[in-house]
Amino acid sequence: MQPRFLLLILLLILTGLNAVSQNSTYAYPVPAEFRKAVAHQTRTLSGIPGRNYWQNTTDYIIDAAMDVKNFSIIGSLTAIYQNNSPDTLDRLVFNLYQDIFRKGNSRDWDIGVKDLHDGMHISKLSIDNVLIDIKNAGTISRQGTKLVVNKLRLYPGKNYKVELEWKTKLPVNRTIRMGKYSDSVMFVAYWYPQIAVYDDIDGWDMISYGGSVEFYQDINNYKVRLKVPADFMVWATGFVQNPEEVFSDQVLSRYQAALKSMDVVNIIKEDDLKKMDQISPVRQKTWKYEARGVPDFSFGVAKGHLWDAVLVQTDSVNKRYTFIESVYPPGAPHWSNVVVYAAQAARDMSFRHPGYPFPYPKMTNFCNGRPSGGMETPMMANNSAPVDAANLFGLTYHEMAHSYFPFYMGTNEKKYAWMDEGFASIWPAFMVDSLFSDYGYLERTISTFQNFAGKEMDIPPMIPNQLLSANYSALRHSSYVRPAIAFHFLERLLGSELYTQALFLFMEQWKGKHPHPLDFFKSLENITDTDLAWFINPWFYDQAYPDLAIRKITKDRKIVIENIGGLPLPVELTITFTDGSQVYYSMPVDVWQMNNKHAIAEIEGNKPIREVILGHSLIPDSWLDNNKLLMLD
Repeated sequence: MQPRFLLLILLLILTGLNAVSQNSTYAYPVPAEFRKAVAHQTRTLSGIPGRNYWQNTTDYIIDAAMDVKNFSIIGSLTAIYQNNSPDTLDRLVFNLYQDIFRKGNSRDWDIGVKDLHDGMHISKLSIDNVLIDIKNAGTISRQGTKLVVNKLRLYPGKNYKVELEWKTKLPVNRTIRMGKYSDSVMFVAYWYPQIAVYDDIDGWDMISYGGSVEFYQDINNYKVRLKVPADFMVWATGFVQNPEEVFSDQVLSRYQAALKSMDVVNIIKEDDLKKMDQISPVRQKTWKYEARGVPDFSFGVAKGHLWDAVLVQTDSVNKRYTFIESVYPPGAPHWSNVVVYAAQAARDMSFRHPGYPFPYPKMTNFCNGRPSGGMETPMMANNSAPVDAANLFGLTYHEMAHSYFPFYMGTNEKKYAWMDEGFASIWPAFMVDSLFSDYGYLERTISTFQNFAGKEMDIPPMIPNQLLSANYSALRHSSYVRPAIAFHFLERLLGSELYTQALFLFMEQWKGKHPHPLDFFKSLENITDTDLAWFINPWFYDQAYPDLAIRKITKDRKIVIENIGGLPLPVELTITFTDGSQVYYSMPVDVWQMNNKHAIAEIEGNKPIREVILGHSLIPDSWLDNNKLLMLD
């Protein structure tokens, strides 16, 4: 029987045990908000959605025009908002993400003054054809990057038409995750008024965007019309709906061929750029894009960029494919290989780890030309051009991994970024270290963790991220590095096959929803039939750190290992005897399951021991002074 069929059977069993599991003991801290959701039967204590689970959705129709010289956007949208909750909503909350540049707003760091403005200008807002007085302070309030419309009655089970007109400037000098990188390269994200999440845990998401903490969005549908000067090309979330109107005959022919080709097609080549330079910038083109089942919509705008594409099979059972695109300027280091890197990454994620088919039918990697950094958006990545090929491969893989978390799985990055950054930081390790053996991706990640762990700002991942925004080093360690290493050792604990199956089934249960960390933890336990609290609590909830120590060697040749820091880690010993010979002794992570303070290694034979060294380059340890013991004569 195929593993996926076994998993589906297990899913049915878990569903049947749901009622029983509600009364089981719970080994993790359960906040009051989650207990309330369990009481309302939208969540369970067994890791699967409750029978009353719901979430709201929006269908967006957006018309926008882009001023590439002043880098501003003017647009109008119609949004059909479906209130699937059991609650009558007395307000409607919007995310105005570009209000991070609004004068007087708080931010997580100093961004200077050049990009500051008066905020997104809302010129018209109506709900179900009722015009809202935008200047009425009793009805409208703006808090941070939120716009709140008060005094409403939005009833359960009904949808509401929201019409809105707006204008906003976009950053040029401080490009936070998006912006104008040059006169010919722009990436636009978080650019329109978006209805915020209303969920069964927190109600309305009222966490403002300050720059360091990222996003939380519902799963929506988009129809977007973008008007830009005719000498620019546009790549966006979803598929272009009018290729015959916006592409030249030659580009259209290559694009249509690429949509069916398992071999790389160079859609725009260097020779084509000279012809495209002759296109008049005065004329406008309207690009039409559609995307379904995504949490957001973004687009890249460029001229003078090359364009490669290839079709990759990502599901051999259902014959699903992903259209991979790479868009970059001539001369960008190694970017001519990115379409191949992306295809390798999509296949690796689909068939090896996490072993779940790549969730979207399209993925575009867009090069902004900067020397470092990258940012994920649905079906799009806004990436830099690092000079090191291994770095670029890891970056490509990392940003594509976000297609699963947070986008497909709908996780809350604002509170628990480790649920996406942790996976995206560890999944590339196998491929990068296989293809670039000298780079040492995994060893670098472990070293980074080791060097920060145990310090004052080593904050457990379960502390909500918005509380860490004052210290970016702590935020990055808590969201990226520590959970990445935790997932690495969790996989070693469970074994790759069982761990991958558990991730697969968790995704089946929660795809397109909003899983909470507790849903993830309990789902893992139930799927693997394993008590994991002894591992999860120190890695995700406690201020534990990596510090194993050799405490002593007894007369009967027992080496006592003490877990000073409290993190469950494998034990690796190198024992040197007085005759110069050596043996290696290993204990797996679960040596700490029953006794989290001490572990015993019993050394066979009777040869006198000269030296014992504890540790390995792939096992973090923040204090090495207690990792070596010399035996005195």
